Order: sequence, then C-alpha cells, then structure tokens
Amino acid sequence: MRVSSAEETIQRLIFSLSELEQLGQTLISGHSNFNVSSKTYLRITLGTLQASGGAIYCFHPSDNHLTLAASTPESEMAPIEIEQTEVETLLECSLIALDTPPEPLQQFIDRNAELMDGNVKHQLWVPLKIHDEFLGILSLGGLFGRAKFEKWEQELLNILAHQISIAIAYSRIVEGIQSEKFRLFMLAESAPQICQLLQPEDAAEQVVHQAVALLDANVGGLMLIQQAQQKLELRYVFPPTLISENPGEDDKDALSIPLDSDTSEAKESDERTSLDMLAGVVKEGKTDRCFTKPDNLFGGRNLMAGPIQGRDGDILGVLVVGDKEERGGRTAEFTDEDEVLIDSFAKQAGVAIENAHLHQEALEARQLQTEMEEARKIQENLIPDTLPDIPGYEVAGHYEPRGPVGGDYFDCIELVAGGWGLAIADVSGKGMQAALLMATLRAGLLSELSSARGREHDHTLDMKNELIDMAMTLNSLLYVSGTEEKYATFFYSHLNPETDMLTTLNGGHNPPIIVKNGGSIVWLGEDVGGLPLGMFPNDMVPLIAKYEAEQTKLESGDLVIFYTDGVTETVNIDDEFYDEERLEQIAKNSHGGDAPSICNLIYESVMDFQGDADQFDDLTLLVLRKK
Repeated sequence: MRVSSAEETIQRLIFSLSELEQLGQTLISGHSNFNVSSKTYLRITLGTLQASGGAIYCFHPSDNHLTLAASTPESEMAPIEIEQTEVETLLECSLIALDTPPEPLQQFIDRNAELMDGNVKHQLWVPLKIHDEFLGILSLGGLFGRAKFEKWEQELLNILAHQISIAIAYSRIVEGIQSEKFRLFMLAESAPQICQLLQPEDAAEQVVHQAVALLDANVGGLMLIQQAQQKLELRYVFPPTLISENPGEDDKDALSIPLDSDTSEAKESDERTSLDMLAGVVKEGKTDRCFTKPDNLFGGRNLMAGPIQGRDGDILGVLVVGDKEERGGRTAEFTDEDEVLIDSFAKQAGVAIENAHLHQEALEARQLQTEMEEARKIQENLIPDTLPDIPGYEVAGHYEPRGPVGGDYFDCIELVAGGWGLAIADVSGKGMQAALLMATLRAGLLSELSSARGREHDHTLDMKNELIDMAMTLNSLLYVSGTEEKYATFFYSHLNPETDMLTTLNGGHNPPIIVKNGGSIVWLGEDVGGLPLGMFPNDMVPLIAKYEAEQTKLESGDLVIFYTDGVTETVNIDDEFYDEERLEQIAKNSHGGDAPSICNLIYESVMDFQGDADQFDDLTLLVLRKK
C-alpha cells in the first residue's frame, strides 16, 4: 500500500527532528562545532524541504565578510565583503526571494550572484540571526515537484533556520570559551617560562614571542623606558626583519620614542600615530588600541599596547602586538577581552624583566666586588705594613679605608742621598677612581724621589725649591691622569735626622700639628702651601696659589701628627664633628707616650667619638716623634 504524501512529509519531519536533536546534543557535549556539523544541518534542511540544493554562509563581524560553511553540491568560495547597511537590511527580513529582493540588497546580490550561486541557481535566502545579531545566510535553490513553498513549509523553514542560527551562536560561544581557556592556559604556562630567563635580552625576546602567540598577532615588540633620556627604547621586535625595514635604523637600540610625544585627545583618529599611542600608554598607565598607517615602528596597522609595570607599580615600558589574525588569514580587530589579556600578561612580563635585570645587576655587582677585592689587595701593598726605624725618631701610622678601596695614602721613605721623606695624601672621591689616582700619585712620588737619590748629594741644594719643583711635577702628572673633579690634597715632609730640620710643603692638605715638648701647638703649612695636586694645569698654579715650602727645627720630645680629614671630619650620631680642637687636646694629653701608642690613642678617640654613626671617610694617621 502506497504511503500518502502527507505521511511521507510527517516521516521526513520526524526523521529530521531526530537528527536535529542528536546534532544539538553533539554540539552541546563539545564533541563537534558548527564548521563540522554545517553539512549535516544543510542536508537535513534540504531533505526536509525537498530542495535541489543550497548553502550556508557564516558572517564574520570583525571584518564584515561572509564565508561558505557548506554547500550542496559542494563548491569553494572566497570570502566576500558585505556592507554594514546590507547587514542591517538582512536583519529586517525573514525570507528574501532573490528575483525580487529589497532594493538595498540588489547591488550586493548582483555583484556576488555568480560567486554565490556556484552550480545551483539560488532562489531564496533566509537570514540567520538571533535577535539583532546577524550570523549568516541560509540559501536555497529550486524545489522538487513544486514551484514555491507552502505556508507551513515557510514556517518550517524559519524553524530550521532558527535551529541553524542557534547552532552557529552556540558553536561560537563554545569556541570562544575554549579559546579563552586555551589562552588562559597559555598565560598560566608562560609566567614560569619567562620568569626563569635570567638574561634581559632573552627575557625581552621570549616575552614578545609569547605575547604574539597569546593574542594571535603577526607583529609585536617590547620597549623599555630609559629614565635618564626620557624615552622609550626598543629592546626586541617580531619579526626581527622589521628592524632592517626601517630606513636609516641599523640597530634596534637606536629605535626610540621620546616620552614627550603629543598624545592630545584632540587629534583625529586618522591622525593618531603609534608613537602617540605608546607615549600615551606610558603616561596613562592603561592599555590602548590604535589603527594607524602601515609605515609605523612595528610594521602593522591594527596595534594594541599594554603598560609593563614593575613590582612597585612604576611603568617599566610597553608591550605591543599588532595585526591580529583570524582563521583563514584574515586580520581582525583586537577586543576588550584581548586588552584584559595583554594587561595580565604585561604584568607577568614586568616581573620577568625585573628578575632578569636584578640577576644581571647581581652578576655585575659580584664582578665589581671581585674587582674591588683585587684592587683592595693591590692597594694594601701600596700602604706600608711597617715603618722603618729613623735614628733618633719614632714613627707610626694607621690607615682605615671607609670601603673596600680607599683614596688615602701615607708613607715613610728612606732617601739614599740622605734623609727621610714622609708623605700623606687624600684623593677626592671614593672607590676605584680614587684608588687609581692615589696609585698614580705614589708612583710619581717614588719616581721623583728616586731621581733625587741618583743625584750627587749637595748640602747646599735649596731643599725648599726641590720640594716646589716636585710638587709642580706631581701636579702636572695628576692633572693629565685624573678627571675634572679628581685631585689630591698632599703634604710632604723631608726630615734630615742629622740636623733635625723638617722641610715641608702643603698641597691643599689639612695642616699637621706639632706638639712642642713644652706643650705648645704649632700648625704646619697653615699659612704656607699651595693648591691640591691635579686641580689646575701648571701654568695656572702661580696665578692662583703657588707652592711654597717652610722649614721647622725639631727638638727632643716634639710630636708631629699628620692626618687626613677622615679624622677631624668624623661625625657622631648628633651630627657633631670631631674637629681640630679634639685632635689638639688628645695630642696634648698623649704627648708623653711613644709614637705607636699615640697613634693608637688618637684612633681610639676618633672611634669612640663616632660611636654608632657611619664612618664618614677614609681615616689616616702618621705620627712622628723625636726622642
């Protein structure tokens, strides 16, 4: 018995509804997506409505394109552009007969008819939509055995189209969730990876690569702030070939942006450059997007930049990505979710970059510490451990550097030609430069004294003039050896034990104290002397304060105390100076002891005065006592 047409239709409907239910469950379970199931949806629709062929087109709002999801018979089609006004017209329609379309769609149909028809002459469009969201088009060809749909078939077509629309929307939601889950997973995975990189260059490169992958971008870059120059400096760009494509730029370190770029909001959007955006991100501390000309710093047009923050909240730089890519190679705009993502990743990047820089600074500090330790050992060899015995005299010294390497110097040198040279000096500043200049001074002094030894001793030689000549030579040496702010105060004494004559020259140094046997005080070189060594060239010295020498005869019991300003300018916790009065008093009180004990008493007095305060400067003492 032949089944009636009505019964056949009911059976088709029941079968179609069963397939739709199974397909819906498959989508909900996450085991499929619309790209996979679109052919099945089209087959169910065509079979239920007995249509000869058709197609499903999906709409991509990011770039206003339609792409072919499924067609019967199968065909291929390049993405086609659709205007926003045409989308709005489609949203207003439920069914569109292609031979009598709404006027706003006529131009779109005419320019794409051959492309969209393929092997089937399409006759009817059903816009796929949910409320005011346009999702695509269901297109149908001719009908088997009839010219047009019955009313109930049109209603059924609308139901099927609605099911397809739900499937597209749900699939996009699922894809979006899966994409966000994947990106969050990548975000969580990237943090420990980039934070383990201990070289700043490696960290910058990995941060950019991770950001480009995380945000589906084609270009990216990382710029860090150089505070001294107030500019953003490019540390890494992807792809690296972008650097060479910038004319006149031979090195990525040369690519920089001044932070005072005009970021005024009054600029029109088409006038706003990537430089404006980057400077604005630093200024505002907020992620921003910019659609700019393709000849910008990074080569892309659609850019997004996020501020890189340090642990204390300061802006370290900017992380930039550009030209987001969708499936099929289309360029899409960055979304609000992308801004949240780059903002989160940029915070991780800040930690990674800080870690790398701190590690680098630690390595440099360790290297500097090693070098300072070596310099300290060398300097220790320049300061005498023990002082020689001078007939009829006692001599003692003490040297206490403030840091690992100091700038003070003292020595007691036996002269072959006769007599003894006692020197004390204080180089301006601290650290390696001061130590090097001190070593230069010592070498120059020994060279001068060595040349004097080589001369035949002449008792008639004017010792004062000899010391002045030596001071001028040392001044010239230190002037050419040091920098503008490096010089040395210097006090030199020539002692003749046979005559007990002490010839002295003061080059801007603290005047030594002579405590006479009777208890009176004499300050050496207080009114007679000259400039510190190395402060001015020799031709200027006579115009300012020429070097002069003086002679003093020592008597039994006389005590001479040479010192640097680390003694008299020692500060206690009350910000009081030890000063010359305290030195004078301790010198008087200790006058009866021998040179080593006097030197030790003065040092202990200074340390007791300093107490818990920090050491101000290198502390150096040289004590000479005539027996």
